[in-house]
Amino acid sequence: MISVETKNISKIYKIYPSPLHRLKEILRSRAYHAPFAALSDISFVVPKGETLGIIGENGAGKSTLLKILARTLKPTTGEVRIQGKVAALLDLGAGFNPELTGEENIFLNAYLIGLSKKEVDSRKDEIIAFSEIADFIKRPVKTYSSGMYLRLAFSIAACVDPDILIIDEALSVGDQHFQKKCIDRMMEFKKAEKTILFCSHSLYRIQELCDRTMWLNSGKITALGDNSQVIKAYDDFVREKDSQFESTESSAESAADAGESKNVWIERIVVADKNGEEIQYFSAGDDVCVKITLRTREPGSACKGHMALAIYRNDELHLFNTTSKIEGLSPITFHDNKEISIEFKSFPLLFGQYYFVVTIGDEHALLKYDSKCSEIFHIKKEHKEFGILDIYHEWRIPE
Repeated sequence: MISVETKNISKIYKIYPSPLHRLKEILRSRAYHAPFAALSDISFVVPKGETLGIIGENGAGKSTLLKILARTLKPTTGEVRIQGKVAALLDLGAGFNPELTGEENIFLNAYLIGLSKKEVDSRKDEIIAFSEIADFIKRPVKTYSSGMYLRLAFSIAACVDPDILIIDEALSVGDQHFQKKCIDRMMEFKKAEKTILFCSHSLYRIQELCDRTMWLNSGKITALGDNSQVIKAYDDFVREKDSQFESTESSAESAADAGESKNVWIERIVVADKNGEEIQYFSAGDDVCVKITLRTREPGSACKGHMALAIYRNDELHLFNTTSKIEGLSPITFHDNKEISIEFKSFPLLFGQYYFVVTIGDEHALLKYDSKCSEIFHIKKEHKEFGILDIYHEWRIPE
């Protein structure tokens, strides 16, 4: 069964140099605008129960496409077929009347989705409880913070039981606690075989959450299919265009996280030898142990999640990445002063300076709790080989 189908949809905007030129065009019946194609000839099908990721640079047409699918914008040409009730989280506060209270906006948004007053009345308390803004629900939403906007918008979308959920970067706003609630609810939707269209700049979340990925570039579909293949192609494209993209994004995320109050975080990372002694200089082929100490806000509190570990050279060349989830381990219980060790037998790197990056996240491996870099450690120059890896090999030369 098909949930979403588009056939050759395009969206053309008229760009005017000034409002006066718009008026001239009306009065003189002459074109004073330049056409801009936000979308060009977009065709795809989303089966019922699929989660489709949508990626692309800013201005690629992602938000325009989602607005068309949410029926808040009409395409210039083409057809859109939607089977089922749609709930959408688009621009922050989109669909809200700022003069109305939060409670009144619940009814307004639910009516737009297609619910009756009786259905809204039966779900209103659940929506308010999920949003955790009951103390402000009688106030005009123009007095809300961006985080409160998000809580209310997601709560409405999550609690009206839609057949199709459309999300445009909504998970990037709000505190860690509420992001976790949103992700848990999205995972419930996936298990219930709801259709989800998820747009995000987080390629990791796209990889983990979605069944397929669409890459939009300049209003056209560049690739649509297997997550890994599409994401790799997009990542290669972005790296070619801007080699500093990843480090800039990582720094921005770290800065954002630093402002949040965390319930669990990485206190210390120690790079040690096989005896557990912290050292800075290794020989190629030595055993290396990474010891991570975690802390929690409340000494007796605990939560479950996964851990990721990456290895970088000091010039930020990404050498290796793994997570406890992709290795098939059960979620780890994070509690105060917990120490986790990751051992590398016969560490295969050659001469150079390196560091580890450790990240902890929730049990779905979608929400980052904290990330931390180790101190630089060194592999001594004791080999004549060149390169990065010390790869075991044998020469076989016949007489």
